[in-house]
Amino acid sequence: MLLKQSARLEAILEELDKARLKFLHLLDEVSEKDWNRRFPGEGWTIKQEMVHIVQVLNVIPDGIRRASTGRVRSFLAFVPAGLRSWVNGHVVIPMMAINATHASLANNYNKAHTTLVDLLVTLPEEAWSKGMPYPKKYRTVEQMAHRPVEHFEEHLGHLRNMRGTKHENC
Repeated sequence: MLLKQSARLEAILEELDKARLKFLHLLDEVSEKDWNRRFPGEGWTIKQEMVHIVQVLNVIPDGIRRASTGRVRSFLAFVPAGLRSWVNGHVVIPMMAINATHASLANNYNKAHTTLVDLLVTLPEEAWSKGMPYPKKYRTVEQMAHRPVEHFEEHLGHLRNMRGTKHENC
């Protein structure tokens, strides 16, 4: 069993680190002129979208802790998804982005990444298959561990389009 867990953990850690490096690379490529620019038809600036990526990475460890210990979802899970999404998109993210810089986002991403990795390496085998609705559909701890990569990839294409780039490195 330990070998299976080790192979799974190594694969997830490698995947998470690749996403971290891609995020940092993309962050380095975003110019100051594009950082706060609002593109036509877009709800967020590039900075705000990148703040959102870090925000999600920050909340995943709590979801994993809750699911792996059998605790219930957070209080926010009982707020209707549409309302929660609207408040997050129109209030929370813009407020979080006000003082965000390239350096602070890189630092915050690295901290959140380390927190997630530190948690994953301590999970017992039986925790990986536990789960809960997170945020809208049921996910196991293992699926939650992959979520930061999936989420970053979902936004990466959009951010490339906003910037007018098609780089495969970022």
